[in-house]
Amino acid sequence: MSSEILDWLNTFVTIEQVTKLVLIIVILAIVIIVERVVKGAITRTSKTFKLDTHLENSLKMIARVIVIVTGTIMILQVFGLGADWLISISAIGGAAIGFASTQTIGNFLAGIYLMIARPFLVNDYVRIGEIEGEVKEITANYTKIYTPTFNIMEIPNRKVLDSVILNFSEGDVIDYTFQIGFPHDVPHRELVDECIIPAIDRFHEKYKVHLPIRPQFGISKMDRLGRQFSIRIHFPEKNMDVFYTIQPELLGDIVNRWDTHKNKIN
Repeated sequence: MSSEILDWLNTFVTIEQVTKLVLIIVILAIVIIVERVVKGAITRTSKTFKLDTHLENSLKMIARVIVIVTGTIMILQVFGLGADWLISISAIGGAAIGFASTQTIGNFLAGIYLMIARPFLVNDYVRIGEIEGEVKEITANYTKIYTPTFNIMEIPNRKVLDSVILNFSEGDVIDYTFQIGFPHDVPHRELVDECIIPAIDRFHEKYKVHLPIRPQFGISKMDRLGRQFSIRIHFPEKNMDVFYTIQPELLGDIVNRWDTHKNKIN
């Protein structure tokens, strides 16, 4: 029985085919090892020369593409095919990109575009669609956001490009504005003098070590339902845990002062 199996294997599996399979496995192993070694080298170089995080991620992505393309060419040569086959495959792949916008290829291409266009950088504070937070990392497939709920959210890069992007960062400072609305039943001056200004003064005095300038405010909208104020805070980047903790405190203090003042006049 064993001899029959060997005869069957010899019929369908030749030494040349086994050799090609072994070469492909070796090439894949080399590609994986080289990609990890190069990635580690870029990380060490970035730490040594204190490169920008965005530049470090860009170099890693470029290196990954080069290694993968080189490995693909080597595998094609094992089958006796030239690099022109890679071009043909790329052309076919290009036609399929339109059908892969939600898949890995679409996300990968979107990631490359984000690296080049730079609508935001790592450590910037952004709002992408309805999601806001600090950009922690831009990978080949996902943009990682550290949200005010102290969680990491991974947004597919294709979705990032399809969303409205608002970048709050200017240099190393976050210029953040939030809105708060009030009805018309209290005069404007009382609202400002009794609620908003005292809350901002207290907030700035308590946290001025973290704040480059005093928070600012201004009326941003008025309609028949009430008035809306914009509260503007400047805060250094890379210290988001503190920002996420203290920013709601200012909003809460304004609301509490409003409730207290409203009870007094009633």
